[in-house]
Amino acid sequence: MLTSPALAAGEKPGEGMYFRLNTHGGDDPFWAVVKQGMMDAAELYGCKAEIDLAGSDLANQQKKFEEAVASKPNGIAVVINSDDAWDKPVEDALAAGIPVIGINNDDAKGPAGNKRLCYIGQSEVNAGYMLGLKLFSTAKEKGVDLANAHVAMAAEVPAANYAVLRSTGVKKAMEEFGITSFEMIDGGGIDMTTNEQRITAYLLAHPETSFMLGAGGICTDRLTSSLKNAGKAAELVAQARTAAGEGEQTVQRLNSTMAAINESSREIQKIIKVIEEIAF
Repeated sequence: MLTSPALAAGEKPGEGMYFRLNTHGGDDPFWAVVKQGMMDAAELYGCKAEIDLAGSDLANQQKKFEEAVASKPNGIAVVINSDDAWDKPVEDALAAGIPVIGINNDDAKGPAGNKRLCYIGQSEVNAGYMLGLKLFSTAKEKGVDLANAHVAMAAEVPAANYAVLRSTGVKKAMEEFGITSFEMIDGGGIDMTTNEQRITAYLLAHPETSFMLGAGGICTDRLTSSLKNAGKAAELVAQARTAAGEGEQTVQRLNSTMAAINESSREIQKIIKVIEEIAF
């Protein structure tokens, strides 16, 4: 078992270390929270961390990843939003001695599809499936005609892994409730106003829509306002809030888990030592 030398008085376990987070995301509420969490963790453990926001531009994200590798950090966390685009960049970084982990989105085949050291995040398919089960079961209890229901799902980038896999999970849930009508909506990138306008326009043009879901953070954030703009039934908004409430409980459980981890500095030191062994 790897162990780390005892820390000097006042020394933090990550002092002198440098990490990068590379994401397809942009300057929006979701990634603002992620960035703040990263900075809080960096301060807690005494290391330096930076985030690269690519604005949903895959080529730009890859360029920023190359720049991150060139800066020779102690580790890189990357959002793997394509099954093909990240295979070689990740392999090259690992070959250069830089640990790389996946975060938020993963290769559809997991470790068999990408050689990242690990993945931190949820199963995208399962996330969509659980959301669908909750939404459709609630609708069934309310007497919604599921046999003739139409499901729409908005995504900032419909072809990105997160949208494809989450919609796969939703469709799996649809099958269990006998729902056959589905359409993916192009939210138009990461601009909030554009997403809201497109979702609203779709709802107005498709009054047969029974369910509207968001695949990504920006689309989901604009759902409530879009539903109101289109004059859709308030019960759909209420269902979304119910699901959000359960999500808050999950976050609370996660926070409790993180608190327990924070109390064990020796375990953190072991993790850092493993990273050092991989890098050097």
